[in-house]
Amino acid sequence: MDFPTLKLGRKPNQFLMAPDGLCQAAIPHAESPVFNVPAADLMRRLLDMAEGEERVSIKEISKEALSVKLVARSRVFRFPDMIDCQILPVDSDSSTLAVYARARFGYRDFGVNRARISGWVRRLKQDTT
Repeated sequence: MDFPTLKLGRKPNQFLMAPDGLCQAAIPHAESPVFNVPAADLMRRLLDMAEGEERVSIKEISKEALSVKLVARSRVFRFPDMIDCQILPVDSDSSTLAVYARARFGYRDFGVNRARISGWVRRLKQDTT
């Protein structure tokens, strides 16, 4: 996932959270916070959290690029939501992230991706303060 060149589709079944200035071809739905941990620590915490989530599977990890691709499946019909995450260092002691979550099928997601990512970010913030 190349966040600087990412273009959002027209469907309201997606959610993009990114730090200010990262995305050049899209306007994020929310700005990412800064976490008070180094990038490698934030990556580890994100992976630990994802592994503990029901119906979420890790599809690809790049520890060098600090990125991860996830699939979250809906409870009833098991429809997949695709989630790309990129951890970005701010300095040696802090980091942020970019997340693009979208439903693979359907027109709307009824705010599921926004709620999921916002909840994850809240949990990461609590875990890093």
